[in-house]
Order: sequence, then C-alpha cells, then structure tokens
Amino acid sequence: MPYFMTTSYRNIPDIDEDKYWDDSWGDIVDDFIHPLKFGLEIDVRFFPRSGFLEQKTAMIPNLFSIQFWYCSDVIRDAVERLEPGRHYFHTYVLRNAPNGEEIAQLYIINIVDPVDAVDVERSENLRIYTDSTGKEKMSVSPAYLSKDKREIALHGELVKDRHLWIGPGVYGPGNAFVSDELHDITKQNDTSPSPLRFYRTK
Repeated sequence: MPYFMTTSYRNIPDIDEDKYWDDSWGDIVDDFIHPLKFGLEIDVRFFPRSGFLEQKTAMIPNLFSIQFWYCSDVIRDAVERLEPGRHYFHTYVLRNAPNGEEIAQLYIINIVDPVDAVDVERSENLRIYTDSTGKEKMSVSPAYLSKDKREIALHGELVKDRHLWIGPGVYGPGNAFVSDELHDITKQNDTSPSPLRFYRTK
C-alpha cells in the first residue's frame, strides 16, 4: 500500500518575489500559494523562477517541501515516467545567499488531480476539527501518527494507478501520498539526514 509522506526540512528557500511578481496579478498567497496547496493547476506566470537559502548547506535534498514541493531532476524524471503528463514542473534556480552563486536547479511541483482517498471510518488517529464555518473536517497530521503502525486507511481502488497525489485531509505544504514505486525511488535517492518521513497506509 502507498505511503503518507511529510517533510521536516527547515532550511527555508526565500523566493525572489520582487523579481517576478506583478501586483496586477493579485496577491501571491491568495492567488498562487493557497491554490497550489489544493491541487489546482496554476498559471505558469505565478511560479517563482529563483530564490536563495537562509542558511548555507552542503547538500540539497532531492525532494522537500516548505511552502510547496521542490524536487530534483531525479524525482521529476521518476514522476514523469510513472505518471506522464499528470503533474507540472517549473524550473527554480536556487542560490546559497541573496546575491550568492547558483547551487542547484530544482523544480516546483504543481501536484494536480486531487484524490479523496482517505477512508475515515477505517483510519485511526486522524485530526478532526471544526473550521471557521462550523463544518467538521479531517486532517492527516504526523503529530497524531505512529511510525510503527498503519493508521491511515485508503480506498485502494481510487489510487491503484496513482503515484503522487494530495486530497482532502492532506492539503497544505509538506503533505502528500506516494506509491510504493515512488517511495522506493525517493528512498534510494535520499540525502542523509533525510527531510522526509513516511507512514505506511493500509
């Protein structure tokens, strides 16, 4: 069964917002970052082209997330092979300081085609909360999960041909589901220490 994937990467890339964002487009959070978290296809103009790290580092992970998911060529190529044309990848040049040198060419992933695959009745330790409208909602949160147990249940028939997805309960930065195949590729190409955490589903 697939894995719930989250990240603990803390070296936050600052995007060069002032170099590309046009205020006539709207608000960068409301019109780019927020819709991206919900698996919507975003206008290509809205994607930042470059940024820099707040702290210098010797190694950039192949896959990590802060406000959105970043990946290397290795992960992009794997996702494209497994799910050709489903998701969108936008080039992002990363520097080691505001005026520093380029240290990596990454991609921001626009994960689209969400799937409502979490089986709430069979799952354990989900976060249930009431939103601002009074509606009860569910969230999959690593703070509620154990690494040693399979607590998240999925409707397997909905994701049998999927390899990377988000959906209700896993919207937001740093959360996604991956197939066994993509999990294995990611682990094989992971950095040490790894920013990724995986929780097996049932």
